[in-house]
Order: sequence, then structure tokens, then C-alpha cells
Amino acid sequence: MKGGSRLWRWFVIFLILLLVIGQLRWLLQRIYPISYGDKIAFYAEKHGLDPFLVYAVMYIESRINPEAISPRGARGLMQIMPDTAQWIASEIGLTGFDEDMLSIPSINILMGTWYLASLYREFGSSDVVVLAAYNAGRGNVARWLTDNTWSGRVTDVDQIPFGETREFVRRVVRVRDWYNYVYRGKWPFSAVGGN
Repeated sequence: MKGGSRLWRWFVIFLILLLVIGQLRWLLQRIYPISYGDKIAFYAEKHGLDPFLVYAVMYIESRINPEAISPRGARGLMQIMPDTAQWIASEIGLTGFDEDMLSIPSINILMGTWYLASLYREFGSSDVVVLAAYNAGRGNVARWLTDNTWSGRVTDVDQIPFGETREFVRRVVRVRDWYNYVYRGKWPFSAVGGN
């Protein structure tokens, strides 16, 4: 009888583990939620971007705080510099733009995703190059690539001259990959509009 009791306990433990593993993603999705998911879905789709990458940029840049202001003056969810925002506003035809509008999530996400898409158009499909340009500026990254300071490959991120940019690229990629895992690579929101 003792052997049967031991077998029964292992069977119960096995069933509990199956239950826990089955609910693990559900639990992780509660621990790692996605804010502004419909807006990200809308603008990511509009600009042909990976919504998990957009979310990771927001997460690393502002910890999803629409009121965030960096010591250098970058503002909002995606930490856009006011002068860059003015340029983006003129490029997309956003009239009456004021830098205080960067704290409005839909405007900040619109501008941040447009800017990311413009960096992809300029630098190609490399996420790490685009992320480096988002953080360090397109001029710096173009110079690093031209003078072979950095190869632009993910394996050579250590070559990026700015420590802040190296860490930004690593952290964004890590967060994107983690959220991809938690949500099984499927963005859990639909593109219902950017307003």
C-alpha cells in the first residue's frame, strides 16, 4: 500500500505542475501587462513596426509614464526631444503642435512610431541599428557605421561608443524578447484607432 500511496502523491504533484505550467503565462501576463496596447497596435501597424519593439522602447524610455521628462528634456512615453517632435510634427502635417502635447499618449506614440519607421527607412531592417539611432541620434550612428567604429551587428553591440546607447539597445531587445515570450509572439490588442 505504501508504494501505491507514493505513486498517488507523485501523480497529484504532476497534475499540480501541469496546472501551474498551464497558468504560468496567464500569471506572467498579469505581472507584465501592456499599457496603451490598442494605440501601439494602431500606430505599429500603420508604420509597419513590431508592436513588441515599440512597447519595449516605451518601457525602457519612460517606464510607461506619459508625464516622464528626462534630465535632457525628452518627454512622454517614448521620450521624444522637443526639437525632434517639432520636426516630426512638420513632417506628418500636425499643425498647432506644442511640446506639452508630448504627454498625450496617442500623440507621443504617433510621433515615436513615425520616428522609428523613418529610422528603419534610413538604416534598413536592423533593429539594433535603429534602436541605437533612436537613442544616440541618426547622425552619430551614420558616422559610426561609415567610419567602421561599429559594424551594426547585434553581436558587436559592445563597439557602440556611447555606454548609454549600448545599454539602451541591450535593454530594449531584452524587454522585447521577454514580452514576445510572455505573449507567445502575438500582440494581444487590435488596432482600433489612434485617438
